[in-house]
Amino acid sequence: MVAVVQEHMTISRVWPYWLAMMVAAPVDAQLPSNSVPVFIQDERVLVGTYRYVERADGMKVTVRLNADHSALYHITSGEADADFMKAEGFWTLAGDVIHIHNRPSPVRLEQVPNPVRDPAIGLSVTVVNADGTPAEGLGATWPESNGLFAMSDGRHSASVEELGDAARFSVVRLSDRKVLTVVPLGRGGPNSFRFTYHPSDVEPFDIPAIALDPRADRLEVEIGTAYAKLDRVRD
Repeated sequence: MVAVVQEHMTISRVWPYWLAMMVAAPVDAQLPSNSVPVFIQDERVLVGTYRYVERADGMKVTVRLNADHSALYHITSGEADADFMKAEGFWTLAGDVIHIHNRPSPVRLEQVPNPVRDPAIGLSVTVVNADGTPAEGLGATWPESNGLFAMSDGRHSASVEELGDAARFSVVRLSDRKVLTVVPLGRGGPNSFRFTYHPSDVEPFDIPAIALDPRADRLEVEIGTAYAKLDRVRD
C-alpha cells in the first residue's frame, strides 16, 4: 500500500489554501463539518466510485471503495487531470465513519541508554531522528493525562503536578495512534528520557468519510482541513 503526493508549482495560484495544507502536515481523522452521518447497516452498500468536481479550478476528487476493501483516494487538477495526490490503501467501517487508510512499513523507536532524573520536572521526553533533527508527528501520554500531547520540536515535558502518580508513559505516532513504546516510571527514578526515531518509509494516513444517505449515494470526505461532498458515479 502506497501513498504518493505530487505537488505542483502553481498550487498557491490554482488550489484553495485548505488543499495546499493537506501536503504540509498530517491531519487527524476527524471530519471538520457539522454533517450528521447515516448509519450503514450493510457495508456492501458503500462499494462504488464517488466523485467531486470543482469546475472553476478543474479539481476532481475521486474515491473508490472496492468489494475486497481496497480503496483509492485520488485528487487531480486541470483539464489534463494531472495527479495532485494519489493514495491507495484499504477501507474499513467503524460505527458510522468510513476510514481510508494504509498499512505503513515498520517503524522503530529506540531508547537512548541511561536516562536521568531531573528533580525540577515530572517528565521530559525528547525524540530525534537518526540524523539528530527533531522528530515530527509524535505525541506523549500517560494514565490520567486526559489527552495525547503533540510534541513540539520533538520534545514534551510535564510538571510534577501534571504527571501525578503515573507509573508509565507512552510515545505515540499521531497519524494512526500507534503506540511506539511504553516506559515504566518509578518513584524517585529516572524521569528524563531520550529516543531515536526511525519512521516508516511510507507514513500512515487515515482519511475519514461519512455516508449522507442510507443508499450511500453521497459521501462527505475529508480533504486537508476541509471536506467535500462526493456523489456516486453511476456506470
